[in-house]
Amino acid sequence: MINILTKKLFVILIIFLFGIQISIYLYNQKPSYENFSEKSITVENFSSIVLSNSGITKIGSEKLNKVDENNIFLFGKSYLENKEYKIYGKNIYINLKEEISNSDENVKVINSMGVLNAKGFRNLDYDGKIIFEGEVEFVID
Repeated sequence: MINILTKKLFVILIIFLFGIQISIYLYNQKPSYENFSEKSITVENFSSIVLSNSGITKIGSEKLNKVDENNIFLFGKSYLENKEYKIYGKNIYINLKEEISNSDENVKVINSMGVLNAKGFRNLDYDGKIIFEGEVEFVID
C-alpha cells in the first residue's frame, strides 16, 4: 500500500514540476514582432574606407551610428580624408547614396593650399563642392 502511494506521489510531483517548466517557458516567450524589430548599429572608435565616385575616402569617429541603409552619423570628433582634403569636425552626417556629408559644428579643413576653419559645412562629394557655413577663416600655407 505504501509502495503504491509513493509511486503516485512521485508521478504527481513529476507532472507538477513539468507543468511549472512549461509555464516558465511560455512566460519567457516574446511575440514575433519584438524578435524581428530593427536594431540600431553603433560602433565606437570607428575608422573605415569608403569608395565613392570621387575616389577613396577615409572616415572615422569616436562613435558611428547607422541611421538606415543609406545614412550614417559620425558622433563626436570625426574626420573625412581623401587625396584632395582632410575635414576634421564633430557630429558629421553622411548620406552614402547621394554622397553628401554635412555638419553644423565647427570644422577644420586642410588641403594643399592651406587650412580653413568654419562654423559648419556641406560636402557635395559627387559634384566636388564643399559649402561652408558661418564665419570662415582661411590661412594660406
